[in-house]
Amino acid sequence: MKDPSNRSMPLTAAMVRFVDVAELIKARSISDEILRDMCEDYRLARATLTRMKKAKPRRPAEISEYTTLVSELEDEIIRRLLGDEERPTVNKE
Repeated sequence: MKDPSNRSMPLTAAMVRFVDVAELIKARSISDEILRDMCEDYRLARATLTRMKKAKPRRPAEISEYTTLVSELEDEIIRRLLGDEERPTVNKE
């Protein structure tokens, strides 16, 4: 069983990114394991991207991949909060 005292840590990055809906993220995550997992994936992807941007030598292809991943996770989190996570992703290009 997961330690409930660590429950908010995976949410922190998403709550900071989406400050206007931070309380909604916190409230929904109590009963929504998928949302919690998405927030944890987002936190890890953001942390990795930050490390990559500071690393020498820089690896532009991997930075680009993680930038895309972070953006996609942000979209998924918002879709989950809006309750329409089943809709297909709209191509932004």
